[in-house]
Amino acid sequence: MPDEFFPQASPLGREPVTAASLPPDRPSAPQDSSFALGMAIVLALTFAVYSQTLRYQFVLDDRGQIVENPAVHSWHAVPSYFTSHVWAAIYPEELGNYYRPLFLLWLRINDAIFGNQAGAWHLTTILTHLLTTFLVYLLVWRVGMGREVALLAALIFGLHPAHIEAVAWISGVTEPLLGILLIASLLCYLQSRLKSGRALKWQVISVVFFALALLEKETAVILVGFLLVYEWIYGPERGRPLTVRRVIAWCWGAIRKTWAYFFVILLYLPVRIHALKGFSHIVTSLSTAQLLFTWPPLIWFWIRHLLWPVGLSTFYDFPAVVHPTLRSFILPAILDVCTGIVLVACARRSRAVAFFATWLVLPLIPLLNIRVFLADDFAHDRYLYLPSVGLAVLVAMALKKVCVGQPRWLGMPASLLVAATCLAASLSYGTITESFYFSDNLTFYAYNLAQAPQNRINELNYATVLGEDGKYGPALAILTDMVNRYPDFWPATYNLAYTYYKLGRLPEAERYFLRAIRLKPHKPDEYLYLGMTRFKMGRTGEAIATVQQAIAIRPTGYGYHFALGVMLKTQGDLNGALREFQVELATNPGEQAAAEQVKEIKHQLKADSGAEARHP
Repeated sequence: MPDEFFPQASPLGREPVTAASLPPDRPSAPQDSSFALGMAIVLALTFAVYSQTLRYQFVLDDRGQIVENPAVHSWHAVPSYFTSHVWAAIYPEELGNYYRPLFLLWLRINDAIFGNQAGAWHLTTILTHLLTTFLVYLLVWRVGMGREVALLAALIFGLHPAHIEAVAWISGVTEPLLGILLIASLLCYLQSRLKSGRALKWQVISVVFFALALLEKETAVILVGFLLVYEWIYGPERGRPLTVRRVIAWCWGAIRKTWAYFFVILLYLPVRIHALKGFSHIVTSLSTAQLLFTWPPLIWFWIRHLLWPVGLSTFYDFPAVVHPTLRSFILPAILDVCTGIVLVACARRSRAVAFFATWLVLPLIPLLNIRVFLADDFAHDRYLYLPSVGLAVLVAMALKKVCVGQPRWLGMPASLLVAATCLAASLSYGTITESFYFSDNLTFYAYNLAQAPQNRINELNYATVLGEDGKYGPALAILTDMVNRYPDFWPATYNLAYTYYKLGRLPEAERYFLRAIRLKPHKPDEYLYLGMTRFKMGRTGEAIATVQQAIAIRPTGYGYHFALGVMLKTQGDLNGALREFQVELATNPGEQAAAEQVKEIKHQLKADSGAEARHP
């Protein structure tokens, strides 16, 4: 990292120096090796805490996004990353809300290098978190808060248990990747504010990082908010009486400094709208009143898990608030307001507190549009990854202010070192003990079901994993109960049908596949397996027509043409079967079974042609 990123710390008790107010000379790099050693210890400890995840498997969305995603296994699919939503290769007929081509490219690179070695994927995820932790250290230092606060903030951020979902889960790497690009962009922007001849270079680099961040995750748009807040807090107008003239002057100055970022957003929006067929799509229909009623408990959820990260899970029983009550709305709203008052009161005392208090709030604002999420699936700890930067800095500042005096160890007050050690021990213990459930799918869903017994998505997935593990009895019991409780919940009906299919209970499978089709007639897999069911029941003609319906919905569905080819071959239609196997091979070039069928049928047709020539 260049020396430009190491500013001189301001004296204790004074307002921190801003990047804009630093002298044009290059700030000196730190000379005290104890802080370099301290940062090395922080990174090593963070790695050690998450090292147990190197033994973990692919869980939850890892299978759909990585293991079973054909787009991740081919370089030819890379252009499609930029023209469709993140799940398009798996659900091409569905509309999506996530435009993340850079994330898909990250998955492709990892797949090309590591294949299905889950441990290596976990390693790269941990490394992204370590890099983000180091960038947090640089950011705190850059705004002039001193090496001690920067080191403590990095320690708290690196070990905070709320990051488990973002670091122990491979697909959660979207958060550390976003952290890297967003903080790097902000650091380069601050460097460009120095009065030097290379300001333009740093701003260009900052804008490039911002564009990459937008392509990695849409919430990167909050960077513009951070820049405007920085310009206000550290600008000359802060603390002075507001007048229309001053506000207009500030707005003009801020726009001149940040116009390039708004220009990037203007370029990004039409690309996103084209790829997603709209800016976003409503997944859960909520009235405005229900939306407003749900915000207070959701905000309080985030506050609690930042301050007391205990009993963490990936799924929570968190339905939308339809009818506000004292517990579901009034009390959370009061607690939210009280927290806000404390935050504002603290922010008025220091520019640094005000700036990093913004980190607690700004990253969560886009997440208040809960209509784009699945029902009852609004609350996740991974969304706290960037907000925890603000918490880490504020806690570090508080400790620095309280822990003063002699003696001094390793360049800092002994009391501060003791406090940091105790905090590191408690955070490490929480992260180690609460991340175990990401070890494998069965452990993952069993734990989450115990934590959130009313969350039907988790209950469904648990039953599915039980079936995959050969525990068909418990799986059928759960799925049958879910179908009875939620008769319109398509996934439960489909999974029940599929479980019966795997068990060979074909009449029950057919009945529930037909029921699933009535619920959602545009899903191709239900037609595919209904066709397979009928084929096994000896009704080949019906089976062929049903699989053809699946192909009509998803022409490039994995295994669809292969299944149709097998059915046509059974009926003696070798030319039709050959055509389907060739289409399957063209769609999935690595499909060995299709290649073998093509070779076999060509040999058979050649033999038949030769026999016919000999015996006309």
